[in-house]
Amino acid sequence: MWLLNTDTLERKEFADSHNIPAYAILSHTWGDDEIAFHEMQGAHDTAQVKAGFTKIVNFCRLAKARGYHYAWVDTCCIDKRSSAELSEAINSMYRYYRDAGECLVYLFDVPTDDNMSRQQQLSYFRASRWFTRGWTLQELLAPKTRIFFSEKWIPIDDNGDLLDLLAEITSIDSRLLQNRDLLSTYCIAERMSWASTRQTTRSEDRAYSLMGLFNIHMPVLYGEGGESAFRRLQEEIIRISFDQSIFVWCGQHENSGLLAKSPSEFVGPPTLGLWAPVNLAPFMMTNMGLAIRMNITEIMPHDRSWLSDDIGVDVYLAVIGCDVWDGASWGLLALFLQPVQDASFYVNGRVCKAYRRVKCHTWLRVPHRALAGRTGPTRFTDVLVLEDEHFDLVNRAIKEDQSRFFTP
Repeated sequence: MWLLNTDTLERKEFADSHNIPAYAILSHTWGDDEIAFHEMQGAHDTAQVKAGFTKIVNFCRLAKARGYHYAWVDTCCIDKRSSAELSEAINSMYRYYRDAGECLVYLFDVPTDDNMSRQQQLSYFRASRWFTRGWTLQELLAPKTRIFFSEKWIPIDDNGDLLDLLAEITSIDSRLLQNRDLLSTYCIAERMSWASTRQTTRSEDRAYSLMGLFNIHMPVLYGEGGESAFRRLQEEIIRISFDQSIFVWCGQHENSGLLAKSPSEFVGPPTLGLWAPVNLAPFMMTNMGLAIRMNITEIMPHDRSWLSDDIGVDVYLAVIGCDVWDGASWGLLALFLQPVQDASFYVNGRVCKAYRRVKCHTWLRVPHRALAGRTGPTRFTDVLVLEDEHFDLVNRAIKEDQSRFFTP
């Protein structure tokens, strides 16, 4: 980990994490003239000093005034020319902010004006670009202490209204904003939702910037694309968690597997509660799809009274292992699955059915009594839910086999 000396602006590397001194850390949004790692040497000697360097100078001056001899800035403390160092830094980013003495948040777009009312300042605060960026989410949640500063590095005083405003802007529970140790008590779908409207310059960073929120570490592969990176993130999450709220998302496509394609599909999640940990079974991604034990029930004729008329044929309800609150009572949460035709599958030596999620734009809240006799421990079955690549391969194999043995 590279740190800046707040007196000299010289960098020093601390290879042993146990010997890292106290440091302040900067949270900000990037501009067009940031100073990179290799540009720090002699940056102050250039004829026209970049605004990015001025920002580093002001931050270090402020950190020094607050008692810190060292500081960390993402623009110039990571050598992005080294893919190994970049990957290590991204995997360690949440820890960098968690271990910092203080996080100083610089909001360049919140003006400083003595004649401006508190209400006007908070209006600028609400509209700051900082709340729209992907990486700043973990920079909000990880630090022990965070202090906001306006464009001229004047503290934005917390008069008791800043916490509630932060919760309103970010849709994050104020209790978590006060106590970062509560993070693991929030279900996966809710944590994903906090990033659903945030954007990053590189599409892959929408996934990479969330690793710390789930205590995930994985290789950083720029060029793989945002969907692939987010898919890997979800696979890593289900490897260490049985929280099925990860399947509670809505996407604008007709059919899919159980994994979402981007954080945007978790926007506006319902209030969810996990089932008691009884009759648990592992679920994992295989080369044939997601192997999972689910409660899958057929839609009966009398169910049409509480279902929409456009469900279609051969569609089943798959009850997810979490309940959903509608404001008055808890109910079951079900997705729509459709069997994969003309193929048979085996898992652990047993024949099992394969499905695809359909009507991905929605999910269904089902009253417990509506599925009486069709849910419960004895109603679970082992199935495969195929992701796009598995489904495409199955269809290809069927067509190739038919073309060899049947004449058109």
